Amino acid sequence: MRTYLLLACLISAITLVACKNDVHPEKEGIERHESNDSETQFNPHKGPVKPICSAPAPIQDIWKLEPMLIEKGLITEDMDKQQRETVIRDYINKKNSAYDKCLKGN
Repeated sequence: MRTYLLLACLISAITLVACKNDVHPEKEGIERHESNDSETQFNPHKGPVKPICSAPAPIQDIWKLEPMLIEKGLITEDMDKQQRETVIRDYINKKNSAYDKCLKGN
């Protein structure tokens, strides 16, 4: 009986020690810090977490974007071909510049 009591106490002590050393995600995980009015993520073991930048797909035919831009309302039916091309090229440039900004970390 004494052995069982000693074993129970030992298991209880090990459990208490294990619970005390639990990882606290709010302290050791990814934390959010505010700097210069922008929120960034920070992992204390690896430094700042960089955003994932996905490169836009290379455009082979710009006119395939036209239906999507009409749906978004950026192209209207009364626009001529030159105006439509300008809107499409502006859209492509905007996506490419967003990717470049993402790579630079801005």
